[in-house]
Amino acid sequence: MTRFGPAALTGGLLSLSLALAACGDRPGAAPEAATAATTDLSGGPAAAPQAVTAAPDAVSPLPAVDEAAARAFVRDAGSTLEALSFERIGSVTKEGTVKGYAAPVYAVPVASGQTLKVAFKPSNANLYVNISDAADQSGAAVFRGEVDGETTELKASKDTTYVITPYQPRAMARRGSEGSYSLTISRN
Repeated sequence: MTRFGPAALTGGLLSLSLALAACGDRPGAAPEAATAATTDLSGGPAAAPQAVTAAPDAVSPLPAVDEAAARAFVRDAGSTLEALSFERIGSVTKEGTVKGYAAPVYAVPVASGQTLKVAFKPSNANLYVNISDAADQSGAAVFRGEVDGETTELKASKDTTYVITPYQPRAMARRGSEGSYSLTISRN
């Protein structure tokens, strides 16, 4: 009868562990677990590492609203800033009024990879909405309602705060015209 020393036994068990991991016979075994094993230096059997994956329900939290940057978009007397708070994946509907140049300005945090959907329903044809990235202080809008329409979907490439500004053209605002709207904002 041939006796095997600890080194021969460890090598055999290591091969068996790697073979089982590659076949997926053990709960939690993954093919990538078969490519590396940790050696027990005390002469015991080697153990194949367990694959570690993020829980499928784990999602990054929403970024904080960048209120300082969003305040730069509140330019007219009588305008206000409202930071919108709703579920990470959900929606909110706001109703408001534009009177002259004054209108509410809404700040919405959006996480990287999320899509912001905005649907604007004005009471008259002289109301529009612009959407800007609060980090871009140039004043350029990523969505211009006067040109692009009343609905949009914007996919965030980074964590950001979008600023949604209802307005009316200068000729109407100068006259003090007034109009109401409904604005539905959602993230997914």
